[in-house]
Amino acid sequence: MTPAETLPKLKRRIDDYLWREDALPIQRLRDILATKFEPLGPVAIIGGLVRDIARKGKVGFRSDIDLVIDAEPTRVAALAAELGATPNRFGGFASIHPHWKVDFWSLPNTWASAVGLVETTKLADLVNTTFFDCDAICYEVRKRKVHALPGYLERLAERTIDVNLLPNPSIDGNLLRAARRILLWHFRPGPGLRAFIERELNEESFDRIVATERTIYSNDIIGAFGGPIQLADTLLGDKMPTQFSGFGEQLELPGFDE
Repeated sequence: MTPAETLPKLKRRIDDYLWREDALPIQRLRDILATKFEPLGPVAIIGGLVRDIARKGKVGFRSDIDLVIDAEPTRVAALAAELGATPNRFGGFASIHPHWKVDFWSLPNTWASAVGLVETTKLADLVNTTFFDCDAICYEVRKRKVHALPGYLERLAERTIDVNLLPNPSIDGNLLRAARRILLWHFRPGPGLRAFIERELNEESFDRIVATERTIYSNDIIGAFGGPIQLADTLLGDKMPTQFSGFGEQLELPGFDE
C-alpha cells in the first residue's frame, strides 16, 4: 500500500484498523484504551502505529503502542502502579497487556515538555515534540482525529526523513533509528538529519549502536558495515540504498520521544 494521500484518508485507515477490525488483538487494544487509559482523560496514540499506517497501511505496523494522556502526572503514576508498569528513562511507563506492550506518558511529562523545550497544552502539540519529522503525527482517540505537522504526508510520499526537534535525550538511540529507517525504508535524509549524522556518527558511536542493535533486533543491519565511514557514505550518498530490501522491518526502540 502506498502512503496515505490526505489526512482524511489516513484517518479512515486508522479508524478501520482500530474500530472495525474484529481480530482479538485489536479487540484487546480497544478494551485497554476504554477501561484503563481513557478514564483518566483524552488519549493520543503517537509514533509507530499512526506513522506506519500512514506509510504502508495496517500491514506496515510493526511496533508497540505509545500513548499520551492529557491528565495530571500523579493520576498517570497511580495507573502505572495499578498496572504494575515500570518507569522508562524519559518520564513515562511501560506496561505489558495481552497481545500488546504499551508505553504511556502524561502530557506534561513527555520529555520535550518536561524539560521546557515545547509547550504542550493540548494533545495536538505533541507533533512539535518528536525528534524525527516522520514521528510528528498522532491520533486523538476520543475525537478520532489526526494531528500532523504541515506537509507530513508529502514528505512521506517523497521518501524523506528529517529532524523535527533537535535536542533529545538519546543521541545513540536516534542515530540507530535514523540509520535503520534510511536503510530499511529506502528514505533519504533531509538537511537536518544529514548534519546530525555527520556530527554524531564516529568510531565510538558506531560501536555503541552496533552493540545496541545486536541486543534488540534479530537482523544485523548496521553491523553489516565495516565502520562509520562506510555507513555514512551509504546513508548520505546520492543513490537510494536498496541492498537491505529483503530484511523486513522490526520493532522500534521503545519510546516515541527518546
